[in-house]
Amino acid sequence: MLGGEELDYQDFIKLHKAQMEHIGLPQHYYRTVFEKVEAEIYDSGKYFIMMTDGTNWEVQATRYIDPTDANTVFLIDHCWTFDPEQCRRALVEIPGLARRVTSILPRMDDEGEESDQSEDEDGEMAREKLDKLADKLTERIWDVVETYTVQKDEDKVTLCYLMDEFGSRIGHCDTPNVKFAPFFHITKQFAITLMWPVHPEDGLDVGTIITRDVAFGEEDSGKRAARLAALKGKSADLDALTLSEEKLDPFKMYGRKEQTLADLEGITDEEHPATKQLQSGNPIKICTDLPFMANAITDPQFEVVESQEEADMLFSSVHFDQFRQLGENHPTKIVNQFPSENVICCKDLLLKVGRRSTLPQSERDTADQLIRCAMNTAKIGWAERLHPWWMPIGFDLVNELPAFVRHYLENREAGKDNTWIVKPWNLARGKHTYVTRNLSMLVKLAYTSPKIVQKYIERPVLFYRGDVGKVKFDIRYVIILKSVHPLKIYKYNVFWLRFANKPFGLDQFDEYEKHFTVMNYQGKGSSLKQIHDVEFTKMFAQQYPDHPWSGVDKEVCRMLRECFESATCLPPPRGLGRSPQSRAIYAVDFMLRWGEGKKMVPQMLEINFNPDNQRACKYHPEFYNHCLKALTGQNVISDELPVTEIL
Repeated sequence: MLGGEELDYQDFIKLHKAQMEHIGLPQHYYRTVFEKVEAEIYDSGKYFIMMTDGTNWEVQATRYIDPTDANTVFLIDHCWTFDPEQCRRALVEIPGLARRVTSILPRMDDEGEESDQSEDEDGEMAREKLDKLADKLTERIWDVVETYTVQKDEDKVTLCYLMDEFGSRIGHCDTPNVKFAPFFHITKQFAITLMWPVHPEDGLDVGTIITRDVAFGEEDSGKRAARLAALKGKSADLDALTLSEEKLDPFKMYGRKEQTLADLEGITDEEHPATKQLQSGNPIKICTDLPFMANAITDPQFEVVESQEEADMLFSSVHFDQFRQLGENHPTKIVNQFPSENVICCKDLLLKVGRRSTLPQSERDTADQLIRCAMNTAKIGWAERLHPWWMPIGFDLVNELPAFVRHYLENREAGKDNTWIVKPWNLARGKHTYVTRNLSMLVKLAYTSPKIVQKYIERPVLFYRGDVGKVKFDIRYVIILKSVHPLKIYKYNVFWLRFANKPFGLDQFDEYEKHFTVMNYQGKGSSLKQIHDVEFTKMFAQQYPDHPWSGVDKEVCRMLRECFESATCLPPPRGLGRSPQSRAIYAVDFMLRWGEGKKMVPQMLEINFNPDNQRACKYHPEFYNHCLKALTGQNVISDELPVTEIL
């Protein structure tokens, strides 16, 4: 039994009416859905039959399906619901699951015997067979898997589900005769799929082959072509993979607030009251809600206060957008954020910043239109030309899905590596991030929440760990932004490193400790390898004697200059805005890849607002004192602070 609280019909409607309206379920089916769900009635077998020619399956009607009959809405069970990260592990560890999935997937019947044998055998041979089968199933399952997103605490979680044999064997057609939609029962906390006839005026005769549209509801022609391309593979129509005009402003969509900007006409940063307040000679009063910061501020030049009213500087973990009001009501106060800093802190907008850095200054104002035009014309090497040397090729899956799918198919045709990493727009710490070569998986994840996809770095510079072997690693530089116009930016000379815990290889993409480096938030079972930057540079010199770290650092600084110059070349909301009442500390995460001529090339991964500086405070107690002096001082370099001027 499904369990959960039993509902009467009126309660059911109150809880689920909005959901049924959203999926387009005709009203005359509402009571039937209630009755079938509450009583767990799966009666499709009375109306349909599954048939096979030995290779392919199809579903046919065995009775006339009358769309006006309230009983012709059907429940389809989800035989397996899973987290994408746990797919392969579950296939190996849950008894009978691999066999069940094998029986459902098309053209996998020959693998069924292998599944049976591997589960019946003992020892290493059985596990080896099951591992190979799990690899095949993990690749193939995305052809039939669907997804939905649920709220869990303060986070949104992507869940995948495999429909039962009946639902999975109903094939695609551009002119379908039934519609599918997932339905979530709120009180019983379970999901099923509802199926009903598409055309209310046309019934389905006996013998009709039942079909659905796997891209149902996608009205954008380019995105629809992208979804079907994942299904059709080599027979996809590349000419249909074009970008339509953006209907929503990417700088304002998904809750991005339009910020108010201060009127700064006729006043320089040096003349601004906030700047003069910092130069008054009095201790600078700081109010913060950032963990570790208050206790780490020990220099007498600064004073920690609890009240925002008496503070000179506000360091907040909450996004700030009222810059005009700040200037009018509190002209001497400073906040730890710049107007429109989401252009560097949100990954989809950072892509735009990176791309426009490749254009002459005179063309950057129209960069977005020029780039979308280039994506549609798709000349040879178009994707490589649109991205700077310091950023992996990437696409915003909300607005650029067709362009990505075309690039993927072109890569496949040319025999190039097609490993990609999918990331949410604005989450850090590796949350909901996936590595895969599977186009179906990539396309379906695009519809779960706003994401970007970037080329996975297949030739990273590796670091040898004596306890593990050669592993991936990434580097974090702390960036101190003092001013936008003119651009004054510094890097903290101490940097931080994160290491994978297992040897690198372009396989087993679900193996977190092999492909990811963020270990300090993973709980039990994941150990954080701590190597200080001074120790690291010595070890790095031993491992790569032809690549002194000073040369790497020089290229990283060049990357940072190009990035921030591009980020500030346009006014808000498309670029960082000038604000004498702003100072900020960011964390830039990057990796190194092997380029041509055995050159190490930095690759920017993300820029973080309000980074977790716990390790910085733990190992470098003066960290915040140094950063604050750099943010507020007049002669930053001459003060002998451990910072380097970038611009």
